[in-house]
Amino acid sequence: MRTTASKHPVLFSVVAIAVFLIALWLPAILLAYFGPDFFLENGDYVYQGTVECVTSLIGIGFVALMGYGWIWNEQGKSMLNGFASSAYFIVVSLLSLVSYIAEIALMDEVEYNPAWQMIVFVLTVLLIGLAEETFFRGVVANLFIDKYGDDPAGVWCATICSGMVFGLMHLSNLMSSDTVGVLVQVVSACAMGMALTAIYYRCRNIWVLILVHAFVDFCGAFYSGFVSGGSLSSTISSYEPYQVISALPYIIVTIVLLRPSKMREIIALHRLSGVEDTSVGVVMPPEKLKSSGKSKRTCVIAIILSVVILLGLYGAAVYASDYSNSISYEYSGEWDGEAYFGIDAMTFTTLHTADYTFTISNLPSTNSASMTVVVTDSSGETVYSETFEGRTSATRAVLLTEGETYTVSINYDYSEVGELAEGERDYMTSITVEYLE
Repeated sequence: MRTTASKHPVLFSVVAIAVFLIALWLPAILLAYFGPDFFLENGDYVYQGTVECVTSLIGIGFVALMGYGWIWNEQGKSMLNGFASSAYFIVVSLLSLVSYIAEIALMDEVEYNPAWQMIVFVLTVLLIGLAEETFFRGVVANLFIDKYGDDPAGVWCATICSGMVFGLMHLSNLMSSDTVGVLVQVVSACAMGMALTAIYYRCRNIWVLILVHAFVDFCGAFYSGFVSGGSLSSTISSYEPYQVISALPYIIVTIVLLRPSKMREIIALHRLSGVEDTSVGVVMPPEKLKSSGKSKRTCVIAIILSVVILLGLYGAAVYASDYSNSISYEYSGEWDGEAYFGIDAMTFTTLHTADYTFTISNLPSTNSASMTVVVTDSSGETVYSETFEGRTSATRAVLLTEGETYTVSINYDYSEVGELAEGERDYMTSITVEYLE
């Protein structure tokens, strides 16, 4: 399978994305609708960790099917050398971790999650690193370097293409998050994917990538994993176009990692990949590396296409930002034991008569709770009302009239919820109302 797949890396990368998304979404849906309440009533990471465990197992099987099972024993460079190549990710993550710890230290009262939930959080971020790196470095990065990695231009082509595949996969978030935020995320993820691929090509040790990826996620989600009341809710929708600047450090890191003085070593390590008997050694590339004309042309095409795609995504984000009217509401709270309670989430005045998009998300700690969203006009007449049971992620189109003032209310029904322990009462609700011209 490896030989066939490496001849068509783009096609099989699309297959890898499809398998990854199915492996992620299918267990999530099945667990949400048919799983025991334990997985939904004990914090976000019990649910997420279970999903990631299934995704990782499917990823391991996919690696074997594609003929890349040798990646688990691949040790081109030592772990320490791999972590040195990952210095940017480690340092930035540590700074994020320090800021979270400082924020917690300044709080008057801090209620921590139970110890077992903290352990589950750590295991979850490890599984996230295992799942994503298995698919996107273990398979996709190897597909491209098998095809193009015989000279420096080919290595660059493989790095760019692998990073783009990783980033474009995040377009799937358009199903649940704001368009502008997702487009900004995709641009940054493409650059981040290139940097992670460059690290892998430098050290040829998948375990380094898994641990670094897990550490980045651990530091980024530290608050929600250790402090009661924290949430795993995504902040993608809050991203603004100017934040694509975060892609630049990743590009710089990639350039440094793939500098000419390291190319000979990278190509030599690639030639050893998948070789069972490494005692026979490997033919080192010449001291002065030259790229073939074909490799150069392919690399130039990859660069041009990547730039066009990234500029197109950025332009689309700017356009959507300039020509959209949207307001958002987000609240994280702790259930106080009342059977029924409600809030007025937002009030706004419309600029046009049109169908407005309502993106609604509710994440209670138990599926026994329900939420009713009600939209009323200035006269008190209800123009939209719908009840959502348990965990909810939905998009609705509601016809609103130009110049009218509307109020969005949220009514919670916890009458069917039994006793919940401390740390199991958290809920998070978000609503975004958007009109695109």
